[in-house]
Amino acid sequence: MKIAVILLGLCFSFAALAKKIEVDVKGMSCGMCVSAITKELTATEKAEQIKVNLDDKKAIFSEVKGKTISDSEIKSAIKKAGYEVVGIKRK
Repeated sequence: MKIAVILLGLCFSFAALAKKIEVDVKGMSCGMCVSAITKELTATEKAEQIKVNLDDKKAIFSEVKGKTISDSEIKSAIKKAGYEVVGIKRK
């Protein structure tokens, strides 16, 4: 029983470690931009629940549980898609 409680606690701990990240992106102007950014963030295998908002010029996503995506990895993915990161906020 104690082991089950410990394992359950660890599962909740990993969930708490997953962070929401909001990235301000410069240069987006169409649906293809949204697709390109989504594709490159997905390719890092460290981002999930990716939502790219063309109107707000933001990419919002969560880190995959147990993985950390660095600012440089985010900037690299956005640059590979053809855009520029203006700011990164972690919540």
